[in-house]
This record gives sequence, C-alpha cells and structure tokens, in this order.
Amino acid sequence: MKTSITEIRSSSDENYLMCLFYAAAKPSKRGWREHHHTELEISLVKEGHGTYTVKDRSFEFKPGDIFLFGTHEEHYITDIDEEILLLNIHFEPRFIWANSNEMFDAKYLKIFFDRSYLFENRLDRDNPATETIRELILGIESEVNSQSAEYELMVKVKLLTILVLLIREYNYVNRSNSYTERANLNKISNAMRFLDENITEPLSLDEIAEKANLNKTYFITLFKKLNGVTPWEYITARRIEKSYELLRRGNMNVLEIATLCGFNNASNFNRAFRKVTGVTPSEFRKSDIRKNEYQKNHLQ
Repeated sequence: MKTSITEIRSSSDENYLMCLFYAAAKPSKRGWREHHHTELEISLVKEGHGTYTVKDRSFEFKPGDIFLFGTHEEHYITDIDEEILLLNIHFEPRFIWANSNEMFDAKYLKIFFDRSYLFENRLDRDNPATETIRELILGIESEVNSQSAEYELMVKVKLLTILVLLIREYNYVNRSNSYTERANLNKISNAMRFLDENITEPLSLDEIAEKANLNKTYFITLFKKLNGVTPWEYITARRIEKSYELLRRGNMNVLEIATLCGFNNASNFNRAFRKVTGVTPSEFRKSDIRKNEYQKNHLQ
C-alpha cells in the first residue's frame, strides 16, 4: 500500500515533480504483477525482509537496502517474509533539469538513462557510499517532515548529491559526456507544461512539437532522452494518474472516468490502465479499499 507524505511542485497549479511516500505490506507470497511508472524511483527499505523481482532478476532485501528504478522499468515485490516498510522517492526527470541554472542538469540522471553493464538495481551493500546515500535519503525525509524554510531547495540539493555519488562512486554508468543544450531543455519543459495543462484534451504530436518549437521527429527523440519515455507514454501515464482519485471516490462508472481523463472509450481506458498498473480499474478500486483498511490498522 502507499501513503503519501508530500508532493513538491514547481508551482501551485502543476502536477507534482517529486513525491515522498511510505509503502507497507504484510507477509505474503505474491505472484508477478507488471508494475512500472514514468517517474524515477529511489527506495529505502526501513523495515522487513523480502524479494524484489526486476524483469528476470530477483534481489533479496533487508533493512538499509536501497533500490533504483528507471522510467517504465518493471519491478514488483514478489515475496514478503516479514512486514515491510519502504521509504520511496518518486521524481520526474525534469525535477532535476527543468527551468534551473547550470547546477541542475540532465547529465546527473545518467544512473537511470546511461547505465553500464555492471548496473544493479540494489546498491552494493559493501560500498561505503551506500551508507552516505542512506543518510541523505533520511535527510530528505527529515526536511519533508520539518518543512523548515526553503526545505524544497534542500530536498533538491540532497537528491542532486545522491545522483552525483551514484555517478562517482559506483561503476554503474557509462562515461559519456553527451547531453543536450539548455535551450532544448527549456523547449521540452515548455512542451511538458502544455501537456500537463491540457492532458485530458485531444492532443497530437504535431501540436506538442510546435509548442516546443522543434521538428516532430527530433522532439520525440529528445523527449525520450530526457524523460525515459515517449510523449504518448507520458500522456497515457498522466491520464491514468488522474483517474486514481476518481476511482477512489466511487461515485462514477468506468466510462465516465475514462471520458473525464481523456480516453475516448472505456475499452482503451481499461487497456491502458492495466498496462500501467497491472490491474483493471475495477480491481484497483477494490484493492484500494483493502489498502485503506490496512493503513487504518497499521500506520496510524
């Protein structure tokens, strides 16, 4: 289950760019379920033991372990040996590169987009940098909980420090220096702002590329390079995320929700929802009720 702690936005009217939340679950054996998202993820195991399955690999975990997952990287906890509590950081790539000065740049996301063959989703337990990163994650949690003056900037600085350590202290990334000019970062950022403001409206790639003032083919290539997903994958994921709260309310049927979220029929909505979450909208609605009950009994 997932309990939101905070969402950090670039402005009050935008979708969140970073989210910190706990995930907790009771011991169980769980069959594989496709689970992925467009955000990047850094996850710290605070309590419990189990097994993370990532594609065709499995990683046992224990308290203190740290996992990294890229955009649309399928991962799922398939075995929970004792009750778990995870602290997860989800953030969009543009949380690092959009509308900032040269200090914040897309090149710091190499750990997610330019991995070497030595990369492991679970950070090396014996690397001294892992303890430093663990403390930085807990520092982010502390900043969010205290919400002292300018805590959002402190969160971003600590996250950037983590990303630099991941590049510097592990053999997990390729050493290429090829990234994009800041002018193009701003163009993609403008296009993504347009998408967020019109996510439920009929959209075309020509229209979106025009907002970025880029050739459509180059726009698609650059968008995926900076975000790890294509424009259409991003649009679909955003529309699915918009449907979550409507499903939780329980006062509308699936077709009504599909229409409000930008899908032209319930069949397309169901197909997209299952691809993103691994379950149907109806199954999500039922499981969310069970998760809320678990939250009431275990996380209060």
